[in-house]
Order: sequence, then C-alpha cells, then structure tokens
Amino acid sequence: MGELALLIEGLVKSSGISRKKDIKPLLQTFPWDRASMLDPIGDDAAVLSVPDGYLLMSCDGIMPELVRAEPYWAGYCAVLVSVSDIYAMGGRPTAMVNLLSAPTDEAATLIAEGMAEGCRKLDVPMVGGHFLPGEAEGVGTAILGKATHLLRGTQGKPGQSLIAAIDLDGRPVKHYAQWDCTSFREPEALRARLELMPRIAEMGAASAARDISNAGVLGTIAMLAENAGCGATVRLDHIPKPESVEWEWWLRMFPGYGFILAADPQQCGEIISMFAAQGITASIVGELTADSLIRVRKDEEEAVLIDWSKEALVGSGRE
Repeated sequence: MGELALLIEGLVKSSGISRKKDIKPLLQTFPWDRASMLDPIGDDAAVLSVPDGYLLMSCDGIMPELVRAEPYWAGYCAVLVSVSDIYAMGGRPTAMVNLLSAPTDEAATLIAEGMAEGCRKLDVPMVGGHFLPGEAEGVGTAILGKATHLLRGTQGKPGQSLIAAIDLDGRPVKHYAQWDCTSFREPEALRARLELMPRIAEMGAASAARDISNAGVLGTIAMLAENAGCGATVRLDHIPKPESVEWEWWLRMFPGYGFILAADPQQCGEIISMFAAQGITASIVGELTADSLIRVRKDEEEAVLIDWSKEALVGSGRE
C-alpha cells in the first residue's frame, strides 16, 4: 500500500469523519417538514425563506473532553463554530443562545467567559440560554442569521472547481487537532475575513460552500460533494498547509478559519484574489465530478476517500 493510500485509510478511520456517519439514523426519526425547508438536511445551516431573503438556523456542541480540559477555549469555540456555519452559507449572524453545564462555579464561569470573548470578537450578541449547574461540563450554541443570497451545498455541479481558503497565520492549540488563527486577531480584521463569504454569495461568484469542520479539509469536501450529489477529485499538494504541520495531522485539523467553495472555473481567480487581499491563502484544490467517488491524488498516486455507491456520510445528497 502506498503512502497516500495509508494516509487516506487512517483519515477514514479518524473520529472527525467516522462520527459524521452516526447522524443518519437520527435523521430518520424526524418527520421533516420539507415544504418549509429550502434544502435537505446536510448543509451548514437550515434555510427558511422569508419575505426579505433567507433565515439561517444552526446549532453546534463542543466535545465534552475539550470542555473538561479547556473550558475557556471550549466556550470560545462554541461561538466560533456556529458563526462560521452562518458565514459559510453566505449569511451574516444575528444572535445566539447557549446551553451550558458545569460541576462548579469556576468551570461555568470559564466557559461563559470564553463565549463572551467569542461574541465580542465576532460581534454577535448572546441573547439567552440555559444553565445546568452541578452537572458534567458541556457547552453548545444555537445561532440565527440572515442572507439575501445563499451558498447552498445542493447547488454544486460537476465541472466546478473546488477552492480551499484557509488562514495559515496561526498556531496549533496544544496537542489538539485545532489551528488557532482567530483568538489573537483584532475583531475588525477577523470580521473582514468572514465578511468575504456573504460578499462572494452576493456577487454570484460561487454557488456552494462549507466551513471546514472537525472532518478536516477532505472530509468537508466530501460533505459538500455528497450534498451536491457529486463526486470529487482533490489534489493533495494544492491544499493550503502550514509548513510546520505534517499532512496526517493537518488533514484532521479544525483550522479556525477555513472554507471550501465550489465555483465555475472562470470565477476562481477573482475569489482567490479577494481572499488574498485579506491575508487568506486560497487555491483551487480540485473539482466536482459526475461520478460517485471522492478521489485524492498526490503525484502519481491516487486513493479513494469514499464511494457514494457503497456508503454515505450525512446521506442527504443522493436521496
């Protein structure tokens, strides 16, 4: 087995990707009101049509072991990940609520202070929530946003280029698979970087996007492709990566600021230039295809990350 095949085999078994498959049985328990939903389940946020555009709703929870070990950072990340979901859809956040639990007042305060710092940096008000004192550490957020134009996963099409846009000016977070490029950034600079996503949507420059989640760059590309009913070919060496981080670790990382976009080839130059103007490294890393395979290539090697004819992640794209 070649080096690339071993890398991809390990990635498929990682929790960031394997845990995505656990959601499908849960989805099947709900009688989804598809008449009121613009898109099927699987995008970064739910989309509801309203008279002046679109209402976006999403929620996220932080892994309990991270909350126990790093309560302040977990609270901060609880805000960051939800805000990223709204921007990934081409929207702008409006307000948030939270669910917080902790065994001690000290732990609860640290989690809350982390969330407060995230809200300050990202200019999103926390307008409510629920607290469970005396319980195990936990934190989650729900967010509301609005958009006039959308970046919808279902709108990706075969032949479109895939762009990865990542802020490489950062540092690893201790031993975790996380890259911090936001906590030290001034609020105005951070918001200007995030504002690129609704600007791109409003220009009509891209059709689909996702924020890079704990599934990593390749897992996020796979989820975008699945929601679009597509396969994808990805060139590993084209993915933006810090020189100090090895591929095996980088492909599992949550990058703090990172998005995958699908766009027609003639639009890519302008999109990449917009990111570059804000200090974000963006490049074409592959394309969506009409088959069922998510292929990864490096030099002369090729490995299959996933085959939609045999398995699914969230599973909404091909149903």
